[in-house]
Amino acid sequence: MDVTPEKSGYHNYIVQQKIMAMRPVYEIFDEANGQQVGVARQTWLSFLRSTVNLEDMQGNRILTAKGGFFDKTFWILDRDGNKTVKLTRPWIAVRKNFKLFYRDEEIKAQGGLLAWGFEAFSSSGLFAFRLNKKILAIRDRFLVEVGDYMDWAHAVTSAIVVDRIFFKGTSCGCRLLCCIGLIIVLFAMVILLSLL
Repeated sequence: MDVTPEKSGYHNYIVQQKIMAMRPVYEIFDEANGQQVGVARQTWLSFLRSTVNLEDMQGNRILTAKGGFFDKTFWILDRDGNKTVKLTRPWIAVRKNFKLFYRDEEIKAQGGLLAWGFEAFSSSGLFAFRLNKKILAIRDRFLVEVGDYMDWAHAVTSAIVVDRIFFKGTSCGCRLLCCIGLIIVLFAMVILLSLL
C-alpha cells in the first residue's frame, strides 16, 4: 500500500498519544481531512523506549525506530530493515537540538528558548519538517508540518522519536491529573480509616 500523499507544498499531521493504553501508542491523522493514516506503537518487549513501529491502518509495519534511553543515536528502518534515517542528539546542549542524516544530507533542528517546537532544514536549506508541541494537554499531542523534501512517514516517525527523547512521550496535564487523583484517593482512605 502506498502511503505517500501527493506533494503539493506543506502537509500537516496531528499526532496524539492514546490515554488508555498499556504502552505508548500514537494515533496519526491527516489534518486536511481528519482521517487517521497510521499508528505508532512502542513494542511490548521494548524497555526504556527503544523500539517504536509505525503501522498503516491495516496493521502493516511501515517503519521502525530503534534506539535506547541512554543512546544518542536512533535509526529509522524501512520494512526490509534498511536504515533510512539516522537521528542523533548531543549529550549536553544549552538548547535542545538534534541532527538527522537523510538522503545523503544532514538535517539540523534546534528548539526555541522553551524548546516546545523544532524546525528542521537540510544542509541545502530545504524545509524538512516542523514539530509544534501542545504544552498543556490531557493527552500528548503535537502537530508535524512536513515539506516536500521529506517523506511524511519519515518526518512523523522522526518527530515521535524527538518527542520520546525530549518530552518522554507524556503530557504534563495527564501526569498532573493522575498525581492529583492518586493524592485525593489516598487522602480519602486516610480520613476514612481514622473515622473507623
